[in-house]
Amino acid sequence: MDREKFIQASALIRVKEKKFLPGASLERLVEAKDLSEALKFLNDSIYQEHISKLDKAQDYEKALEAQQKVTFKEVYDLCPDRRVVDLIANNYYYHNVKILVKDRALESDLSHLYIDIGDFDRIGVNKAIDEDQKSDNEFLQGAKLAISEYDESKSPQNIDLVIDNLYFKSLKKLADEMNVDLFKEYVRDLIDFTNISILLRMQNQNRDISFLDKVLIPGGRIRIEDLDKYFYNKLEAESPLFKSLEIGKYLKEGIEDFNKTGSLSMLEEYRDNYFMEKIKKAKSITYGPEVIFAYLYAKEMEVKNLKIILICKLNGIEPSIIRERLRDSYV
Repeated sequence: MDREKFIQASALIRVKEKKFLPGASLERLVEAKDLSEALKFLNDSIYQEHISKLDKAQDYEKALEAQQKVTFKEVYDLCPDRRVVDLIANNYYYHNVKILVKDRALESDLSHLYIDIGDFDRIGVNKAIDEDQKSDNEFLQGAKLAISEYDESKSPQNIDLVIDNLYFKSLKKLADEMNVDLFKEYVRDLIDFTNISILLRMQNQNRDISFLDKVLIPGGRIRIEDLDKYFYNKLEAESPLFKSLEIGKYLKEGIEDFNKTGSLSMLEEYRDNYFMEKIKKAKSITYGPEVIFAYLYAKEMEVKNLKIILICKLNGIEPSIIRERLRDSYV
């Protein structure tokens, strides 16, 4: 990948980074007396334009999604290689493929579950399926594969299995093609976090090992066969399975909490914070694809934090509990 092509894009991203919400602004939101006041505190932010169009405060997610849509369009427009943006956006694209397939297979209206971010053409994909068009479009191919699997098994869960696997394959392909160390490490580590979560969930649900092998994702640093060995044993925080890995201390904390509570929420929080620490290294890079990727990941975490705060305000959750749930920020 030619880093020189990212000089102008990196400079533009540095300007956009100045619009991140600082820690003091997030703390102000946490201390807001209710949802309406929290939204008022966002009046001097980039989210204000979309919040002002809401009919009621409870619809705040529409405003956040509208700003995400703007963010992805802006970054796609300025990025010289769309694959850098796809590395984040594919999460939404494959979510939409999943909804599209379930919509067709279950003959139900799931249109409210689509996330209209990026340029995923669900109408075009649906039409191509109806007309049995041949194409190398990865989303069309993924949808057809998932439909075929559902037609054979009649299991909606298998739709998830097929598409989740294709999603991670797409990430690995993107990272390998771009050959950027940060991207390859991101995908490998994300697969490892995901596989550990899958292992814990399958144990909790008393699934059998044959089902585990169907859902585990290849491509991480932790081998599938090593994960299999732990299936019939409780996964401890000090397990040698991951102790030597860079993500080891984050897995340790998350698994400790899981073994106490049976919830994966803290493991997910430690995962997010691990990646935030990793992408912060991009601050020292003058220009390159890492700068664009780090900005998008940081924006995703900002939106996630806003969702956490606002839903907690909607439900009257105490500020101390909200702070515990927040992810680390980029600024």
